[in-house]
Amino acid sequence: MRTTTAALSFVRAAAALPLIDLLELGFELCGTYRRGRGALPTRYGVDPLLTIRRLTDFLRRNPGMHGAKQARRALRYLVEKAESPREAKCALLFGLPRALGGYGLGMPVMGHEVACTGEAYAIAETRVLRCDLYWPSARLGMEYQSRAFHEGELHRARDSRRVNALRAMGIEVVPVTDNELESLFACDTIAQSVRQALGKRERTRVENVRERKLRLRRQLCLPLEPRRAFDLPGEGIAGEGIAGEGIPREGVSGE
Repeated sequence: MRTTTAALSFVRAAAALPLIDLLELGFELCGTYRRGRGALPTRYGVDPLLTIRRLTDFLRRNPGMHGAKQARRALRYLVEKAESPREAKCALLFGLPRALGGYGLGMPVMGHEVACTGEAYAIAETRVLRCDLYWPSARLGMEYQSRAFHEGELHRARDSRRVNALRAMGIEVVPVTDNELESLFACDTIAQSVRQALGKRERTRVENVRERKLRLRRQLCLPLEPRRAFDLPGEGIAGEGIAGEGIPREGVSGE
Protein backbone atom coordinates (compact mmCIF):
# COMPACT_ATOMS: atom_id res chain seq x y z
CA MET A 1 0.00 0.00 0.00
CA ARG A 2 1.10 3.57 -0.67
CA THR A 3 0.79 4.60 3.01
CA THR A 4 2.92 1.65 4.09
CA THR A 5 5.61 2.64 1.58
CA ALA A 6 5.49 6.25 2.80
CA ALA A 7 5.75 5.13 6.42
CA LEU A 8 8.75 2.94 5.59
CA SER A 9 10.40 5.82 3.72
CA PHE A 10 9.81 8.14 6.68
CA VAL A 11 11.38 5.75 9.18
CA ARG A 12 14.37 5.15 6.92
CA ALA A 13 14.79 8.91 6.51
CA ALA A 14 14.59 9.32 10.29
CA ALA A 15 17.86 7.43 10.66
CA ALA A 16 19.70 10.03 8.58
CA LEU A 17 17.89 13.38 8.85
CA PRO A 18 18.06 15.98 11.64
CA LEU A 19 14.78 16.29 13.55
CA ILE A 20 13.58 19.52 11.91
CA ASP A 21 14.30 18.21 8.41
CA LEU A 22 12.47 15.03 9.32
CA LEU A 23 9.47 16.98 10.58
CA GLU A 24 9.31 19.01 7.38
CA LEU A 25 9.32 15.75 5.44
CA GLY A 26 6.58 14.38 7.69
CA PHE A 27 4.41 17.47 7.23
CA GLU A 28 4.80 17.09 3.47
CA LEU A 29 3.92 13.39 3.45
CA CYS A 30 0.88 14.06 5.67
CA GLY A 31 -0.03 17.27 3.83
CA THR A 32 -1.54 18.23 0.50
CA TYR A 33 1.55 19.64 -1.22
CA ARG A 34 4.77 18.29 -2.70
CA ARG A 35 7.86 20.47 -2.57
CA GLY A 36 9.56 21.06 -5.89
CA ARG A 37 12.85 19.32 -6.55
CA GLY A 38 15.43 20.97 -8.76
CA ALA A 39 13.65 23.15 -11.32
CA LEU A 40 10.23 21.65 -10.60
CA PRO A 41 7.71 23.88 -8.79
CA THR A 42 5.88 22.97 -5.62
CA ARG A 43 2.56 21.23 -6.29
CA TYR A 44 -0.55 21.97 -4.26
CA GLY A 45 -3.87 20.23 -3.71
CA VAL A 46 -2.49 16.69 -3.93
CA ASP A 47 -3.54 13.72 -1.82
CA PRO A 48 -1.59 12.96 1.38
CA LEU A 49 0.78 10.03 1.14
CA LEU A 50 0.71 9.25 4.86
CA THR A 51 -1.44 9.67 7.96
CA ILE A 52 -0.36 9.83 11.57
CA ARG A 53 -2.50 6.80 12.30
CA ARG A 54 -0.75 4.75 9.62
CA LEU A 55 2.68 5.88 10.77
CA THR A 56 1.82 5.08 14.40
CA ASP A 57 0.63 1.62 13.39
CA PHE A 58 3.76 1.02 11.29
CA LEU A 59 6.02 1.97 14.21
CA ARG A 60 4.02 -0.26 16.55
CA ARG A 61 4.57 -3.22 14.23
CA ASN A 62 8.25 -2.42 13.61
CA PRO A 63 9.62 -1.11 16.92
CA GLY A 64 13.19 -2.23 16.32
CA MET A 65 13.63 -0.90 12.79
CA HIS A 66 16.61 1.36 12.21
CA GLY A 67 15.27 4.92 12.55
CA ALA A 68 12.16 3.93 14.55
CA LYS A 69 13.34 5.73 17.71
CA GLN A 70 13.93 8.98 15.84
CA ALA A 71 10.61 8.59 14.00
CA ARG A 72 8.73 8.16 17.29
CA ARG A 73 10.30 11.38 18.58
CA ALA A 74 9.22 13.26 15.47
CA LEU A 75 5.73 11.78 15.71
CA ARG A 76 5.10 13.81 18.88
CA TYR A 77 5.18 17.02 16.81
CA LEU A 78 3.80 15.82 13.50
CA VAL A 79 0.54 17.37 12.27
CA GLU A 80 -1.59 16.46 9.26
CA LYS A 81 -3.30 18.59 6.59
CA ALA A 82 -0.72 21.31 5.97
CA GLU A 83 -1.42 22.86 2.58
CA SER A 84 1.97 24.43 1.88
CA PRO A 85 5.60 24.29 3.04
CA ARG A 86 5.25 27.64 4.76
CA GLU A 87 2.13 26.60 6.65
CA ALA A 88 4.27 23.75 7.96
CA LYS A 89 7.02 26.21 8.94
CA CYS A 90 4.45 28.29 10.84
CA ALA A 91 3.25 25.26 12.77
CA LEU A 92 6.78 24.23 13.67
CA LEU A 93 7.95 27.72 14.54
CA PHE A 94 5.06 28.55 16.84
CA GLY A 95 4.19 25.06 18.08
CA LEU A 96 7.50 23.37 18.91
CA PRO A 97 8.76 23.55 22.50
CA ARG A 98 11.33 26.12 23.59
CA ALA A 99 14.02 23.45 23.85
CA LEU A 100 13.76 22.95 20.07
CA GLY A 101 13.71 26.66 19.32
CA GLY A 102 9.95 27.07 18.95
CA TYR A 103 7.66 29.37 20.89
CA GLY A 104 6.19 26.52 22.93
CA LEU A 105 2.56 27.26 22.08
CA GLY A 106 1.71 23.61 21.44
CA MET A 107 1.25 22.00 18.05
CA PRO A 108 -1.91 23.32 16.39
CA VAL A 109 -4.57 21.48 14.46
CA MET A 110 -4.18 22.19 10.74
CA GLY A 111 -6.90 22.47 8.14
CA HIS A 112 -9.59 22.72 10.83
CA GLU A 113 -13.00 23.12 9.20
CA VAL A 114 -15.81 25.10 10.79
CA ALA A 115 -19.44 24.87 9.66
CA CYS A 116 -20.79 28.39 9.20
CA THR A 117 -23.70 29.71 11.20
CA GLY A 118 -26.33 31.79 9.42
CA GLU A 119 -24.57 35.02 10.33
CA ALA A 120 -21.18 33.70 9.20
CA TYR A 121 -22.66 32.42 5.93
CA ALA A 122 -24.11 35.86 5.22
CA ILE A 123 -20.62 37.33 5.58
CA ALA A 124 -18.49 34.69 3.83
CA GLU A 125 -21.11 33.17 1.48
CA THR A 126 -19.79 29.68 2.07
CA ARG A 127 -20.96 26.77 4.22
CA VAL A 128 -17.56 25.79 5.59
CA LEU A 129 -14.49 27.82 6.55
CA ARG A 130 -11.00 26.47 7.09
CA CYS A 131 -8.40 27.59 9.64
CA ASP A 132 -4.81 27.11 8.49
CA LEU A 133 -3.65 26.61 12.10
CA TYR A 134 -6.06 26.22 15.02
CA TRP A 135 -5.74 25.93 18.80
CA PRO A 136 -9.10 24.46 19.94
CA SER A 137 -8.66 25.26 23.64
CA ALA A 138 -8.69 29.01 22.91
CA ARG A 139 -10.81 28.95 19.73
CA LEU A 140 -7.90 30.70 18.09
CA GLY A 141 -6.93 30.40 14.44
CA MET A 142 -3.86 31.54 12.54
CA GLU A 143 -4.17 32.48 8.88
CA TYR A 144 -1.02 32.29 6.79
CA GLN A 145 -1.22 34.88 4.03
CA SER A 146 1.37 34.14 1.37
CA ARG A 147 2.44 36.53 -1.35
CA ALA A 148 1.47 34.00 -4.00
CA PHE A 149 -2.16 33.42 -2.96
CA HIS A 150 -3.24 36.46 -0.96
CA GLU A 151 -2.28 39.46 -3.09
CA GLY A 152 -4.70 41.66 -4.99
CA GLU A 153 -7.95 43.36 -4.05
CA LEU A 154 -10.10 40.26 -4.68
CA HIS A 155 -7.99 38.10 -2.37
CA ARG A 156 -7.86 40.78 0.33
CA ALA A 157 -11.64 41.12 0.24
CA ARG A 158 -12.07 37.35 0.48
CA ASP A 159 -9.62 37.12 3.39
CA SER A 160 -11.40 39.92 5.22
CA ARG A 161 -14.76 38.19 4.83
CA ARG A 162 -13.36 34.89 6.05
CA VAL A 163 -11.82 36.50 9.14
CA ASN A 164 -15.00 38.44 9.95
CA ALA A 165 -17.12 35.32 9.51
CA LEU A 166 -14.89 33.31 11.87
CA ARG A 167 -14.98 36.11 14.43
CA ALA A 168 -18.77 36.16 14.17
CA MET A 169 -18.64 32.54 15.39
CA GLY A 170 -16.36 33.41 18.31
CA ILE A 171 -13.11 32.31 16.67
CA GLU A 172 -10.32 34.88 16.85
CA VAL A 173 -7.92 34.90 13.89
CA VAL A 174 -4.28 35.98 13.84
CA PRO A 175 -2.98 36.73 10.32
CA VAL A 176 0.67 36.03 9.50
CA THR A 177 2.16 37.42 6.30
CA ASP A 178 5.33 36.36 4.50
CA ASN A 179 7.10 39.47 5.76
CA GLU A 180 6.13 38.72 9.35
CA LEU A 181 7.21 35.09 9.10
CA GLU A 182 10.56 36.31 7.79
CA SER A 183 11.08 38.66 10.76
CA LEU A 184 12.22 37.42 14.17
CA PHE A 185 10.81 40.52 15.87
CA ALA A 186 7.41 40.14 14.20
CA CYS A 187 7.22 36.45 15.11
CA ASP A 188 8.13 37.26 18.72
CA THR A 189 5.28 39.78 18.83
CA ILE A 190 2.75 37.42 17.24
CA ALA A 191 3.77 34.59 19.57
CA GLN A 192 3.25 36.81 22.60
CA SER A 193 -0.30 37.62 21.47
CA VAL A 194 -1.08 33.95 20.84
CA ARG A 195 0.45 32.97 24.19
CA GLN A 196 -1.80 35.42 26.02
CA ALA A 197 -4.86 34.09 24.19
CA LEU A 198 -3.89 30.53 25.12
CA GLY A 199 -3.29 31.51 28.74
CA LYS A 200 0.29 30.26 28.64
CA ARG A 201 2.98 31.77 30.84
CA GLU A 202 6.09 33.36 29.42
CA ARG A 203 8.43 31.77 31.94
CA THR A 204 10.75 29.00 30.80
CA ARG A 205 13.59 26.98 32.30
CA VAL A 206 15.27 26.51 28.93
CA GLU A 207 18.64 28.20 28.63
CA ASN A 208 19.89 30.11 25.58
CA VAL A 209 16.36 30.67 24.27
CA ARG A 210 17.42 33.23 21.68
CA GLU A 211 20.19 31.02 20.30
CA ARG A 212 17.73 28.15 20.01
CA LYS A 213 15.24 30.36 18.15
CA LEU A 214 17.91 31.49 15.73
CA ARG A 215 18.99 27.93 15.14
CA LEU A 216 15.45 26.80 14.36
CA ARG A 217 14.99 29.68 11.94
CA ARG A 218 18.17 28.65 10.15
CA GLN A 219 16.97 25.06 9.99
CA LEU A 220 13.65 26.23 8.53
CA CYS A 221 15.50 28.53 6.09
CA LEU A 222 13.82 31.62 7.53
CA PRO A 223 15.70 34.94 7.60
CA LEU A 224 15.69 37.30 10.57
CA GLU A 225 14.39 40.39 8.82
CA PRO A 226 11.51 40.74 6.35
CA ARG A 227 11.84 41.76 2.74
CA ARG A 228 11.63 45.52 2.40
CA ALA A 229 8.40 46.87 1.01
CA PHE A 230 10.15 48.32 -2.06
CA ASP A 231 12.04 45.12 -2.99
CA LEU A 232 10.95 43.46 -6.20
CA PRO A 233 9.70 39.85 -6.09
CA GLY A 234 12.65 37.48 -5.90
CA GLU A 235 14.92 40.07 -4.31
CA GLY A 236 15.85 40.07 -0.65
CA ILE A 237 17.71 42.10 1.90
CA ALA A 238 21.40 42.31 1.16
CA GLY A 239 23.14 39.42 2.82
CA GLU A 240 19.88 37.64 3.71
CA GLY A 241 18.55 34.71 1.71
CA ILE A 242 14.78 34.75 1.42
CA ALA A 243 13.49 31.19 1.57
CA GLY A 244 10.81 30.53 -1.02
CA GLU A 245 8.67 27.53 -1.73
CA GLY A 246 10.67 24.67 -3.14
CA ILE A 247 14.09 26.34 -2.87
CA PRO A 248 16.75 23.73 -2.05
CA ARG A 249 18.19 24.01 1.44
CA GLU A 250 21.93 24.09 1.89
CA GLY A 251 24.17 24.26 4.91
CA VAL A 252 21.44 23.42 7.42
CA SER A 253 22.88 22.49 10.79
CA GLY A 254 21.85 19.20 12.35
CA GLU A 255 19.80 18.55 15.47
